[in-house]
Amino acid sequence: MPRLLMFLIYFMMISIGLVAMYTLLNAGSPDSLLRRWLPDPASDVYLAAASSFIVFVLGFFVFYNRDHAGFQELIRVNQERIRDLRRQGSSDGEIAESILAAMGSTRGYRHNMARKKLMAHLAKFQ
Repeated sequence: MPRLLMFLIYFMMISIGLVAMYTLLNAGSPDSLLRRWLPDPASDVYLAAASSFIVFVLGFFVFYNRDHAGFQELIRVNQERIRDLRRQGSSDGEIAESILAAMGSTRGYRHNMARKKLMAHLAKFQ
């Protein structure tokens, strides 16, 4: 993702997170700053839930971007090795296994998930 978009997502997470925190800590209070716009104290709970959900969704965008960027960097660092292995006739699965083995990952759930993601990124690599 572009750097400006990530900055915007982080800014939104912080600002909406502050709203969520404020509404959670002051829900139902008659002295709340939100009374001017939301006269019904019950609406504090809805605002807190909605803002918390938005922060949760934005967190998934950040997680996806970091995960995607990590695999892109892994392919960039190993691009010569990948090209050599492809010239030798290795499949994307074998290439992914060799890269993960070099990183010390040989089996398990995390290894299988990383292998699948790495194979998806290798399919796009030329």
